[in-house]
Amino acid sequence: MTEVTLAAAEPFSFALSLRALAGFAPCAGGHVITGSGVRKAFLLGAEAVVADVSPAAEGPGVTLTLHAERHLLPSERAAVHRAVAHWLGLDDDLSAFLDVAGHDPAMATLLRAAHGLHQVRFSSLAEGAVYFALVQRSTQWYAAARKRRVAAVLGPSLTLDGVEHIAFPSLATVAAQDDADLVRFAGNRLRARRLREVVEGVAGLDEQWLRTGPYEEVRKALLGLPGVGPFTASALLLRVLGRPDGAPLGMAQFEDAARAVYGDPPPSPAELRGAYGSSIGWWAYYVRTARNWQPDGSRVPVAA
Repeated sequence: MTEVTLAAAEPFSFALSLRALAGFAPCAGGHVITGSGVRKAFLLGAEAVVADVSPAAEGPGVTLTLHAERHLLPSERAAVHRAVAHWLGLDDDLSAFLDVAGHDPAMATLLRAAHGLHQVRFSSLAEGAVYFALVQRSTQWYAAARKRRVAAVLGPSLTLDGVEHIAFPSLATVAAQDDADLVRFAGNRLRARRLREVVEGVAGLDEQWLRTGPYEEVRKALLGLPGVGPFTASALLLRVLGRPDGAPLGMAQFEDAARAVYGDPPPSPAELRGAYGSSIGWWAYYVRTARNWQPDGSRVPVAA
């Protein structure tokens, strides 16, 4: 068991991270929120390491305690630290977004309610790729349930305080399953074939390049994979890789969110992209995640 403090870019509110996690339906059941903290298992090689995350005693950030069945090497601890930091978006620089949003009167109430919110996302590329392959022509609920089944069958686990915590398996582990197993996970042959295509395709790309390479080049590479269309590529970029350069603003959920914030008619996707530029993904995340938040839990009022 080791403990360390991970710093976060300001402004940061861990309480809002927990609130966002509690409402993040695609990952329901993958973590346990306990009071002011959260416990989650992460994959380390073929093992599960459990992270206890709580507010930092001083400064913006979190206190992280790791639990493992053996002594972890410094490089192994560092790998889990990076995974936790990415999961909670600790290093995300929101300054450009906040500068634009701070001059956007319709966003004022939302910004007050969500001050310090960082994006929480899928804990690994494998988890996100599997979910977005399963959700195509399905529902969020079924895709999340099927994803949990993949983890339960294929993921390593560690039991703490009588509770089993399961780490999501690697892309390679999922891809190694035979067709019959993938059908059982996916529910039918068509979805199973798509799951294999997406998992094998994403596994063939360099993850570090996906996270840091030129946005349009990465997007083009994802769109070139079998089973990956514009929605899946955008979802992987924003909700898994944490890249805010783009968002599928033409989809109904973003149109509805814009209408709730700005009134009817809302700004067009082109107008929003023109205003927010390469931080449009943070706008999309804020209006989808926090537009119903108030400090007292009530709804942010719709613009007149």
